[in-house]
Amino acid sequence: MQDSKGVTALTLAAQEGHARVVDLLIRHGAEINLQSSNGSSALMLAAQEGHERAVELLLQRGADANLQESDCWTALMFAAAQGHPATVRLLLRAGADTKLRSAKGESALQYAREQGHSECVEAFRQHVAEVTASQREA
Repeated sequence: MQDSKGVTALTLAAQEGHARVVDLLIRHGAEINLQSSNGSSALMLAAQEGHERAVELLLQRGADANLQESDCWTALMFAAAQGHPATVRLLLRAGADTKLRSAKGESALQYAREQGHSECVEAFRQHVAEVTASQREA
């Protein structure tokens, strides 16, 4: 169920970092990728707040890391812009697309750089290095 703005119990629990409630709601049929009227998803809200356990649960249960809201922001962009490097790493490992752009044409990495979140920038650098190394091995 959604309220008039599309907010659900799952999005509220994710935004507040209540991982046990997130897990319970998903196990009882909450729509994991349901988006609010502005396009926000539970994963985006948890990522924006840096709630690692909630992000991890949502990803494990099939949340789409590449959904975009009305300004084309993704969960990765929210995590990077807010300076949550552990959340950035979780999203990157889950396959978040680093090439997606916001409505302003900026990437998650650009938002991290603009906000001075060097640990997030380093997480992107490490991810690229890991991907490059695995491609060489293949």
